[in-house]
Parts: sequence; structure tokens; C-alpha cells
Amino acid sequence: MRRSAPAVVRAVGLALALALALTACDVSDIPRDPQRVTMAVGRDITSLDPAATFVSANQLAMNLAYEKLVVAEVADGRPTGRMLGQLAERWETSADGLQWTFFLRPGHRFDDGSEVTAEAVKFSFERTLKLKAPPAQFLFFLRSVGAPAPHEVRFTLRTPVPFFLQVLAVPTASIVNPKVMAQAHGSDLGSRWLATHTAGSGPYRVARFEKGQQVMLELNPHADRQPEYFKEVSFLIVKDDATRAIQLAKGAIDIVDPVSGTVDDWMAAQPGVQVVTGLSPTVSFLHLNNERPLLRDVRVRRAISLAIDRELIGKALYSGRTSLLRGVLPAGVPGHDASLPLPRYDPQAARALLREAGVAPGTPLRFTVVGDGSGASPLALAISSQLEAVGLKVVIERISVAARTKIMKGDFDITTQSINLDFPDPSIIFNFVYNSAMIGGANFPRYRNAVVDKLITQADRSLDPTERVDLYQQAQRIVLDEMPTVVLFQLDWQRAARSDIAGVNYNFSQPTFYNFDTMRRAEAR
Repeated sequence: MRRSAPAVVRAVGLALALALALTACDVSDIPRDPQRVTMAVGRDITSLDPAATFVSANQLAMNLAYEKLVVAEVADGRPTGRMLGQLAERWETSADGLQWTFFLRPGHRFDDGSEVTAEAVKFSFERTLKLKAPPAQFLFFLRSVGAPAPHEVRFTLRTPVPFFLQVLAVPTASIVNPKVMAQAHGSDLGSRWLATHTAGSGPYRVARFEKGQQVMLELNPHADRQPEYFKEVSFLIVKDDATRAIQLAKGAIDIVDPVSGTVDDWMAAQPGVQVVTGLSPTVSFLHLNNERPLLRDVRVRRAISLAIDRELIGKALYSGRTSLLRGVLPAGVPGHDASLPLPRYDPQAARALLREAGVAPGTPLRFTVVGDGSGASPLALAISSQLEAVGLKVVIERISVAARTKIMKGDFDITTQSINLDFPDPSIIFNFVYNSAMIGGANFPRYRNAVVDKLITQADRSLDPTERVDLYQQAQRIVLDEMPTVVLFQLDWQRAARSDIAGVNYNFSQPTFYNFDTMRRAEAR
């Protein structure tokens, strides 16, 4: 049973060796310019609209083209816990935590030269709620937004939210120029246009959007924060791990993020390349569709968990750069419970549970894999092999990133997903994975439990840290017992860059986001 993951690794290693042998020239035709920085992206960038998507690949350019009211302070790769004003000069809150007032810094301008005002902030949040796309779920607690003065914004919440400032620092809270409505088609609120354009006040704006190829950013001449060195930022779509590694080694690109565990050792050995690893709050899940007849039975869900050798997969596919979780929350996140047991690998017990549940050998299970690469991911192949070893017949179905709404609609049996905690609060995982109100959006397992819903609601409303931890731990014990989804592991994150890239202030809590506006090449003066 244990041969599956190493076999996958050997296949991937062979593919890389062939790629290295066959690649004799630079695969990139982008001319080198020291003031252009190029980052390879492994997935298609499908939309740049902050209100339409929270897929990390889409947020790369978004994070540079837009500003938010606040940002998290970062030091040595980790958030310090302090929130800093970006568009906001200062803010205050009411005693009951239901009203927050922000006072804007004057002088911030969108890329057309118009000023960022309170009305623009109000428009941006109301637009997100009206679109009702997945990012609107971040704002479930928002009752209204007002603009009592040109530079004064007032948020009224339905309930106190202890992590409100942290939510305002994610790309979903980007402030969009209200003039985008001139590009609206029907009821799309300009979303079609914003999929390939930007309308923000950040240091860059979109110069060129080539679907499936690249997104090129240029300077925003009206930005308050003008870049110190890089005049252009290019996000190049390169879906193959080996090709990204080769391009970086040849100097055709500057940054690869993330670095696949199948190429990290080779990449680290290349001259002029630096590979940096950090613990990220990224949790990998194998989601089980709880509405499927087969997976309604908790014995089947538990059997699937027991069939997966997480340690072997972590060593073979990620060079050991994974950590098994006690529960569903990483260490350092409130609610993490070190007393919980680690997940168990026991294929014999898995087979027994399947027999007890009346699951016949060869019962089909459709594994829907989201990705734009040339084949199924090594993780999907390894999991499939281990599930087949206990008697299930796994059929892998590949769909594009653009078609992932298929999963939101519940048209799958099992699928993988990695969730990154943009800030260290348990509400992200519990609301996105286990809150029944999120079914049809972020709740891929389509899990329903009224007691868990109530505990999550109580925790999200409480301003008492001790009470919140207790409530989340109660919910955690329930979901571990019912196993609506399988927690695989916490991932380390690796990024690689040419050694002449300097001034990186990287936040491992928000992987792939770079401070390109303050970065430079080391030889630049």
C-alpha cells in the first residue's frame, strides 16, 4: 500500500529530468529589463475584480493595483498583530463594537486622477454585497456603510466582530473607483470589465491582460505610493513545475511562488537562486460531499480518513515540509487544541469500516481535481492510490480553475482544497468549511450541523477571547467526530527568487503577496 506516493514522485522526477534534458533554450520571449520584475504563476488568472474572486492567483495583481483601509504590519515574515492605516489615517469604534468610523488620508487618487473619498469606500463594500459572489461571504456581519463626510466612513455591524480590522486588510476589502459603473453591462456592476482591468489607487495598474499568458502592470501615475524601483510587474502563466524551475535558473523570470516539492532541491542547487521556506497557516483538506448517498455515512468518511497515509505523502511529495494537525486548526491560531490526537493511518480499520457500512469492493468514487496543468496533481494520484488500496474505485475528473463553480454547486464526490488563514483567527476555517450558511459558496463539503452553526455564531459574536476559544474547541470536537471533511496537513510554504531581488518583506500568512513597490535589484543604486 505504501508504494503509491513514491511511485508518483518517481514519475514526476522523470518528467522533470526529461524537461531539463530537452530544454536547451530559454522558453521565455520577454526581453530583459532590470526595472521589470517577472513572477511565474502556476494557475490561470481569471479575474481581477476584488468583489468577484478570492482565488490567490487572481489576487496577485489586485494587491498591487488597489489600496485598503488598513494593512497588517509584517516583520520577519510574520504579522506582528498590529494593523496600520493605508487609506485610513485613524479610526475609532463604539463601546458595543457595532460601529466603526474611519477617517481617510487626503490625497490618495485612483489611476484616473480622481480622489479616493468616503463615497468610494461605501460604493466598494456595497458593490461586493450586491454581486453576491464568494467574497461577499467575508462581509456577512456588515449591516450598512455610510459616508457622513467626504473623508469619513462609518460601518455598522450586525454583531460585534473581533476580527473586523483583519477582514478590512484582505483583498476583498479593496477600494474600487465608482466610475467603473460606466463600464457596467446589465446588472454586472462592471465586473466583466474589471475581470481584465483595474480601477484602484495602488502603486500599479493593469497595462495588459492576456488570458492564459500574462498580466502586465505599469505605474499608476496618480498613486500616493510610487514604486521605488520596479516600473513594471509581469505575472507570467507557467503551469508546469519543471518549466518554472528552468526559467528561474536561466534568469528568464525573477520569482517562483510557490515552489513545488518535486523541484525544490534541484532549484536550491542552482547558482543565483535562493529558496526560502516558512511555516504558513495553510491547511490542506480532502473535502467529502456530504450530500452524496455514499458519503452520508460517517463510517465511510472515517474510513477515507484512515486510508490516507499523510506522513508518507508529506515526505514523498513535499520533502517532509508538512505537519500533521491535532484537530482542524494550526498551532498559533486561537482554538488550537494540543491535547487532540494526531490523525491515524490504518488501512485495515478503513476496510473494516467500509465492510460494516455495506460498501462493496470497487464502489466508484469521483475525485474532481481543479487545475490547469497537463495532468492530475501528484497529491490527487497519491490519495487515489491509497483509497483504491482499501477497495474504492477512484475515477479522477479534471476541471479548469474557471469551472470550479461545479464544486460550489455540489457536483463532485471528493476534491482537495488548501485554505490559507489570511489572519490567525479560527473563524476563517470554521465559517468557510463548516458553516451551513456557506453551502453553495465556500462550504465545499456541504456540511450541515445546527449545533456547530450555533457555536460558530456565538464565537463570532463574542469579544471575550477565552469564551471564543472554548466555543471553537467545542465545535472542533464535533466536526472531528463527524468527519465531514478530511484534514490532510498544514503546509510549509516555499518561494524562490533570483539572488539579485532585494528588499522583500514577505508575509508567510499571505503567501504570494509581494511588496514590489519597495523591492529592487541588489545592484541598483
